[in-house]
Amino acid sequence: MKSLKNKIRKVLKENININYRISATEPSTEDMNKKLFKEVLTELKKIDERRDFMIDEIGMDMTLYEDQFFSIIENLFKLAFNKEQLALIQMYLYQLVPDKEWDGTIVIEKNKKEATVDFKTPEDVWNVIAELS
Repeated sequence: MKSLKNKIRKVLKENININYRISATEPSTEDMNKKLFKEVLTELKKIDERRDFMIDEIGMDMTLYEDQFFSIIENLFKLAFNKEQLALIQMYLYQLVPDKEWDGTIVIEKNKKEATVDFKTPEDVWNVIAELS
C-alpha cells in the first residue's frame, strides 16, 4: 500500500505541483454485504444457465449433484434474511426471466401502498430487500 501511495505522490508531484493527502478508507459493512450479495446472485444465475446448457446441449443433468450446494446456499440465506426477503430472492433466481412478457419490475407493498420497483439485476434485488429489513 505504501509503494502505491508513493507512486501516486510521485506522479502527482511531477505533473501537478500541489499539496495533497492520500488516505485509504475501508468499505463499510453495508457496501461489502451488497457487493457479496450481488456476486452470489450473479454466480447462482450463471450456475443455473450452465446447468440448462448442459442438459440441452450435452444431455447431462447435474441437478442432483448441484442440489446439495443450492440447499446449503439457501440455508445460509435463511440465516441472513427474513421470509419476505428470502421469497423475493428465490423469485429472482428461479422464477423471473426478463423477456417480452416481463418488463423487469415487480409490485411490492411500501408504506401500506403498492409500488412498482425494478427487479432485473442483483443490485435491484438488493435495493428491494434492503427496504424490507
